[in-house]
Amino acid sequence: MAHSFGESYRVGSTSGIHAITVFCSWDYKVMQKRASRLQQDNIRTRLKELLAEWQLRQSPRSVCGRLWQAAALGLAWLLCLGTALGCAVAIHVFSEFLIQSLEAAGQEAALLVLPLVVGLLNLGAPYLCRVLAALEPHDSPVLEVYVAICRIISEKKLKRRRKPEFDIARNVLELIYGQTLTWLGVLFSPLLPAVQIIKLLLVFYVKKTSLLANCQAPRRPWLASHMSTVFLTLLCFPAFLGAAIFLCYAVWQVKPSSTCGPFRTLDSMYEAGRVWVRYLEAAGPRVSWLPWVHRYLVENTFFVFLVSALLLAVIYLNIQVVRGQRRVICLLKEQISNEGEDKIFLINKLHSIYERKEREERSRVGTTEETAAPPALLTDERDD
Repeated sequence: MAHSFGESYRVGSTSGIHAITVFCSWDYKVMQKRASRLQQDNIRTRLKELLAEWQLRQSPRSVCGRLWQAAALGLAWLLCLGTALGCAVAIHVFSEFLIQSLEAAGQEAALLVLPLVVGLLNLGAPYLCRVLAALEPHDSPVLEVYVAICRIISEKKLKRRRKPEFDIARNVLELIYGQTLTWLGVLFSPLLPAVQIIKLLLVFYVKKTSLLANCQAPRRPWLASHMSTVFLTLLCFPAFLGAAIFLCYAVWQVKPSSTCGPFRTLDSMYEAGRVWVRYLEAAGPRVSWLPWVHRYLVENTFFVFLVSALLLAVIYLNIQVVRGQRRVICLLKEQISNEGEDKIFLINKLHSIYERKEREERSRVGTTEETAAPPALLTDERDD
């Protein structure tokens, strides 16, 4: 890279660059036809750029040409800025006009026109800016590349800063809220679960598209298993139990409307079951078992207490099982830690034994050297 940079930007003068490109650019180590063709194309493109720059230096633009270029660039930049400001002002004016007109007319559904217009402007404005950028007159393709790069960087940085985070907690609470409303309204509108299913399908794909296009990853990581557990817990205990208590109270205690609805002649919704049982008793012996089921299983409090006791026993057994599993997990963790300590003790013991053997070998070698030294001295004296 340093060598290429030095060849491209020489200090002092660029004389002889055309001859260097023509006579010194070919790599003679290239043997394949495809590689040689690519190298030819690169040299040809390089020569075109050099000749274009040389022609531009030989025949510089006149004052009128420079003024025209500056005017074109300024007009393109002003159009881009004007487009952004115009969109913002148009949305503000349109929203104010829409709110005032709707307050007078009383049609809140027309407020959906405003996000539609904002979405269309957000989709169309970037393409208009790209068209204006393509019309900018640049003298050199290198300058055009630099401008484009400064724009592939600013766009990414600004998008990264202004992209909102996908709020997982808020979306989970919205799901729980919608499901709770469905449970509360299913008694009064039996087709509400079907509407909720269709709504969830549409909202899922809309939010998925919005998440991939407009949002960035959250700063704090969320565990899918943890979020599913929290979702099911909140959905079961506060939402489902609250809706069940409310519906039971509405069925047994709340008096229905006296002007509309299938229960308008009754004191409570629960009396509809009793009326239905009377009709079944008068119908004949074929369906005589249904009144018996209603009398001894539905209206009998002993059966309700029995079912409640069984439910509490199942819950208690599940709690005890979970506690037992936690104790087993704690015991296994302690066993693993004890085994780790035992391994560390054995490793230290092996190290001490190995070091003791090394010391014994060293001492043995030292004693053998000391015992072998006197014979050598005696031989030396005899030689003398």
